[in-house]
Amino acid sequence: MIQGIESLGRVHQARLSQATRTVAALTAQYGVNDPRVKAAEASAAAIRTTIARVSMVRQQVVTPPVQVAKNGWALHGRVLDAQLQPAAKFTVFLVDANKTYLQQYGFAYTDDTGYFLLNYAGESGQATSVSQLFIEVANTAADPVFLSSTAFQPVLGTATYQNIVLPAGGQPIGDPPQAIRDVALPGKNAATQTGASPSNPS
Repeated sequence: MIQGIESLGRVHQARLSQATRTVAALTAQYGVNDPRVKAAEASAAAIRTTIARVSMVRQQVVTPPVQVAKNGWALHGRVLDAQLQPAAKFTVFLVDANKTYLQQYGFAYTDDTGYFLLNYAGESGQATSVSQLFIEVANTAADPVFLSSTAFQPVLGTATYQNIVLPAGGQPIGDPPQAIRDVALPGKNAATQTGASPSNPS
């Protein structure tokens, strides 16, 4: 599968090179505001988006499997900006329906590829006690920039992979929980915790 994905990526890279040359040639001939130039630029942008999507699939395929406790579960994946580029050093955590930070599940910083991992070991063989879990993401200033519209449903003993695409603009959507603001400043902490959850409190 990975070879097929990489071949597809090379095909689209070649198409992007051709599209970029076309934009340059049309711009030189007609000027930047010509409709033909605008159309060529839109075509090139569409190819870039396709390349980013192919890369997203490739990263998911090559991501190593996560070891999950029998009575626990894991949520992992990547945080990407609106252009499908990795969002590094962002903070991923879970909240309930009232947007209350669920500290028992920990938090994770994204690494340079946008990857994060929340690995919950479970407690005394019990299933998740909170009926609804929502994924929230805070940027490097600890401001929330994403809140899932649907609840995350963990499956015991299973790791769920999910790509999170942030809305365009990256505007804060509200105030973060104080417990997250206290830790979600990767400039101080992320060097040792990037991409990994801290130990869950007992």
